[in-house]
Amino acid sequence: RLRALRKTCVCTSTTLQREVKEKMGVSLECSTIRKVFVGSGYKWLPRAQKPRVSKELAVERLKFVKAVLRLSQADLREKLSLSLDGVVLSMPPKDPTERANHCLHGESHMWRKPGEAAHPDLAGADPYPDQVPLSRAIPLWGGVSEGGMAIVTFHEQKKVPTPEWVKVVNAGKLRRAIQSLSPVKPDGPWHILLDGEKFLHTGASKEAYAACGGGVKTWKLPAKSPDLNPIEKFWGWLRRELRFKDLADLNAKRPVLSRAQYKARVRAICASAKARRVGSGFAKGYRNVCKEVVRKKGQRARG
Repeated sequence: RLRALRKTCVCTSTTLQREVKEKMGVSLECSTIRKVFVGSGYKWLPRAQKPRVSKELAVERLKFVKAVLRLSQADLREKLSLSLDGVVLSMPPKDPTERANHCLHGESHMWRKPGEAAHPDLAGADPYPDQVPLSRAIPLWGGVSEGGMAIVTFHEQKKVPTPEWVKVVNAGKLRRAIQSLSPVKPDGPWHILLDGEKFLHTGASKEAYAACGGGVKTWKLPAKSPDLNPIEKFWGWLRRELRFKDLADLNAKRPVLSRAQYKARVRAICASAKARRVGSGFAKGYRNVCKEVVRKKGQRARG
């Protein structure tokens, strides 16, 4: 049952406990299930599997990472003034059962054998179709550099239209985020690393970048390459930090936070010294990520 379910969902010992109860009418302790797995060679390991990329995209990715590796560490520090991206965080639901499922959900690990790290069938499902409703969503944009992490803006809808993004840039929020991370050039010009979202690259957005402080130049990632954007690792870390606090609230029987309170929690975590160290570490490790992609001939780096 484990071998079947882990291809389609996050299959924990609790999942199997429920399955055995429903299918066979047998009650087992989760610890017993875990002992069976360990005795059979399975371990609770990071979900390191990554879907393969096409040959064409692998060539594009190799070209990009080799260009990065031609930069010196000092030049890369300047070039990576901000690794920018958005994220949609999810608040716990109020329903007690759904809240428990939300807090106990763990996407980052799975039961697998050490030799199964490259198994394509275990790459996991695309999480985007299962995004939370807007009422429980906390959308924001932020970035990391070797100076740490900074939030650029929170927004109300999951997608940011060009006029709203231009307003954010013209209001100085992007500039202040970059400057808060002690860039090599305090007054610009700066380079920011972006994915291919259309609103980031429209004519109006480019005009706003040019007028932003000393000017902002964009550095575009290859398509479908979140592993090449350091902020993506930070979002994974932030989700885990929030999940730990959500679980602590659940165990202490505290009420679910309001939207304003949850947003304040996100701000507090991102403003912490720990978040600054974590964000800086992901940015400093960028060359190693690029080297790994070269070794893998353009395939994805570890999560």
